[in-house]
Amino acid sequence: MKLNVFEKLLLIFNGLFLVFQLMLMGSIPSFFDFSILNLFVPLVVLVNLLLFCYWVVKIKWPFLLFMGAFLIGYGEWNLLYQFPKNTFRTSSSSISVMSYNVRLFNKYNWIEDTDVSKGIAQMIQEKNPDVICFQEYSKTGTPRLDAYEYRYIQPNRSMGKSPLAIYSKFPILDQGYIDFEASSNSGVYVDLSFRQQRFRVYNLHLESFRINAEDRLFTNPNSAALQIKFDEVFKKQLSQIEQFEAVEASNDLPAILCTDLNNTQFSKTYKALSRGLKDAFATAGKGLGETFYFSSFPLRIDFIFVAEDFKVNSFEVIEKNYSDHYPIVTTLGWD
Repeated sequence: MKLNVFEKLLLIFNGLFLVFQLMLMGSIPSFFDFSILNLFVPLVVLVNLLLFCYWVVKIKWPFLLFMGAFLIGYGEWNLLYQFPKNTFRTSSSSISVMSYNVRLFNKYNWIEDTDVSKGIAQMIQEKNPDVICFQEYSKTGTPRLDAYEYRYIQPNRSMGKSPLAIYSKFPILDQGYIDFEASSNSGVYVDLSFRQQRFRVYNLHLESFRINAEDRLFTNPNSAALQIKFDEVFKKQLSQIEQFEAVEASNDLPAILCTDLNNTQFSKTYKALSRGLKDAFATAGKGLGETFYFSSFPLRIDFIFVAEDFKVNSFEVIEKNYSDHYPIVTTLGWD
């Protein structure tokens, strides 16, 4: 069927927006730095999906454009969306790990619920992970969590830092602190013993954008200032990854890395940190895997990466509103 004038204009827009999507997702090279717009990949994909549906309903050939873009960016789609599948595999040895930005256990009453700590404790008791990595940890309001005998909490000397903690049911053999330079964020790690095998768990909280109500992306003059702000944060995040890599270079144990990345799976930050590791969501997750909402946009900014030594048996986002982040938990096989 022939296209009318409106549909010809829509076709041009559709083609350009699909190219834009592929650039944002990193499926094709880009001559421009779209870092700040990586946050909006879900929205761009939604627009292209709606256009795809329009062409299908009209039974017109441009629906093939979306299918072509899908094939070109197939690898990146696995990072965006996972269809439900039965990935759980039995293993003679398994470890469950949770990562959770608890936002200081609601210390400053951001959430009206006055019993956030109790809710978090019940959720943890139900999921029963072996290891928990807390970002934005606070000793005030901390649930008791008596099942976790072994703990490493960020040293007190790091005043002004956003605190971190690792809780474990396994003995801690060694521990360390990564002090990110000129930042309120940092990292910690522990070496654990499980069935006479040792492994390392990192807990990293990378530089935050600290976006507030006055920040606007598409209005002047704030948009230019926000772009500069984002660029500075991206540079800091990459620098912090370099500090992490300097520590990891001397580690010969298989590693599990929990992080509030403060960036998406289509960012340079993600690519740098995930190098040589498996994204647990991409192996065993489902849906968008969103862990945080920015201006109503669903974002996946919390991650668990694992060494090739581990098999990712399951991955879950726990949709509990005890923080501005959702906790994530994965079960790993280790034979």
